[in-house]
Amino acid sequence: MNGEEIEFAAAWSAEALRLMAENGVPPCPENYAIWFHYASGRTPDLNKEIDARIARHEPLDMNATAELRERLTGEGKLADMTLDTGAKLNTEVDRILKIIGETASNSSTFGQSVRAASESLTHQSTPNDVAHAVEAIIAASRKMEERSAELEETLHATKSELNDLQQNLAKAHSEARTDALTGVNNRKAFDEALAREMAAASSSGQALCLVIGDIDHFKKFNDTFGHRTGDQVLKLVANCLKSGALEQHFVARYGGEEFAIVMPATEIEMAEAIANKIRQTVQARELVKRSTGESLGRVTMSMGIALLRPGETSAGLIERADNCLYTAKHAGRNCVITELHETGMPEAKAG
Repeated sequence: MNGEEIEFAAAWSAEALRLMAENGVPPCPENYAIWFHYASGRTPDLNKEIDARIARHEPLDMNATAELRERLTGEGKLADMTLDTGAKLNTEVDRILKIIGETASNSSTFGQSVRAASESLTHQSTPNDVAHAVEAIIAASRKMEERSAELEETLHATKSELNDLQQNLAKAHSEARTDALTGVNNRKAFDEALAREMAAASSSGQALCLVIGDIDHFKKFNDTFGHRTGDQVLKLVANCLKSGALEQHFVARYGGEEFAIVMPATEIEMAEAIANKIRQTVQARELVKRSTGESLGRVTMSMGIALLRPGETSAGLIERADNCLYTAKHAGRNCVITELHETGMPEAKAG
């Protein structure tokens, strides 16, 4: 976390505590989490809901806070979906076991009918006796066929329900790893992807680069034009990252105004070229206030890039990329710095 981000988070924290005191909300961890979200302004639906409740003079007690946290911040949604899916799966398993039992029972009944008809026949049986035995077997077959059709229909319905459950769980899994504001992967998804790609790179011997980028002077921009405009900036940057990264790359919001790109099978020179292209794309986008047509200026980014070393941990790789980012900030911002530049190679291109 850089100095600007620490200052930004500290301001949100102070504002959250002030708002809690102003509204008579106990400063316990559960309440603090929801008011920190509110102070950051990063969850518009949450802010709208709290503002409406304050306007209606409705209490914001522990129950209200828990309800808001679950419904509007996304925390616990995956757990709830998993539990719900598990319960439904148990129901479907019970149905399948019942079908298997009924099928076995029907088969047993059919077998008994056939044996009874067979045992009724002897060498002395008349054609009429044989006809009755055949009719009994046909009747048993028809009954089993009807029941089998019913069971087959039930199995098809069960299969459809299982498909729906699988899709719902996959959707919840995806949402739990997506940043709600920008639509890119969140920090949890980033941690998982980095560990996965590092293991793959170590196994294959291919290069892997990590890019960490930070929006320049974001706090000043946010304070000047407001959180909603700041949110638009974050969305703009996220879109530039997604469109500029290659298909095998993994784009994530690392935290606050920081973003990261995991670049498997990418040498550091290629990573630098891609990062510079993204930086230039961000810089080229002029922000305009829709209501007035007023120009809000341009956004720039600083980026740091590190190349995975043999036997290195994810923490070590992140720290080295972050150090390069720190160097980029001190080099004047709006530039890309790699480890090659830090070790005496030509200076990074600045915009």
